[in-house]
Amino acid sequence: MKSCRSQLPGRPKGGFTLIELLVVIAIIAILAGMLLPALARAKSKATGIMCMNNTKQLMLANHMYQGDNNDKFPGAYHGGFVPGANARERPWVTGWLDWTTSPDNTNTLYLLDPRYAVLANYFANSKNVYKCPADKYVSNAQRARGWTERVRSVSGNILVGEGNAETGPMGSIYAHPVRASDLTIPGPTETWVYVDEFPDSINDAGCFPPNSSVNIVDIPANYHNGACGFAFADGHSEIHKWTGPKIKNLKITARDYQLNIGTVKGDPDLRWYSYKSPRKTTDYY
Repeated sequence: MKSCRSQLPGRPKGGFTLIELLVVIAIIAILAGMLLPALARAKSKATGIMCMNNTKQLMLANHMYQGDNNDKFPGAYHGGFVPGANARERPWVTGWLDWTTSPDNTNTLYLLDPRYAVLANYFANSKNVYKCPADKYVSNAQRARGWTERVRSVSGNILVGEGNAETGPMGSIYAHPVRASDLTIPGPTETWVYVDEFPDSINDAGCFPPNSSVNIVDIPANYHNGACGFAFADGHSEIHKWTGPKIKNLKITARDYQLNIGTVKGDPDLRWYSYKSPRKTTDYY
């Protein structure tokens, strides 16, 4: 018996009508629209895991350094660092990043030579621990040089360790702990030491937390689906999701500095960022 379908007049054998073809294309488009964001989120999740692994290695190196140096944190410095200017200076890393073609942007010596980076001896001189895999941003001038990335995306808490935090925009509520035993408000489990800094914000190796209830000095990154990697003094790392109106929505220019960005009073991200920084009292912005 012939099927009803085969008896339809004027229909090419084995073919599709235009309407059927359009329906198939529409279904494929809908499925792609559903699957591609999920794949992007999965990729971002994977880079987040790699990022946490890197900062955990940094904190492990930090702990080993403390063990060799009377419980002291390695130094963190505001502004340009001049190696050898002071024999007591022991920076965790050096170098100044920007969107120019300055050699600091690609110089791994400042990451791997113990003269400039005292943690280098503690993780087999692997430059990747300083870099979040999600950070592939370069300026047009840098791209013209053939660069595909800068050498570092991690910054250290300017308040933690010997250095010159007081010469910069350090908020009055903050403490400047030199040793791990100085971490009391908050304790080691809640004090951040390393952060993925926003590409337009990163410059020296020291990162300042907010210095008022409406001003974010140095900006944490947001390229993990609106989240950022932090490493804490007790050794654990986490990806923190931003929920406020400013950080998660900030766009990378790969051209201009973005520092001291204003936000609304009560911004939950500013308050979290301030709370997780070492303080003199229980007050935070």
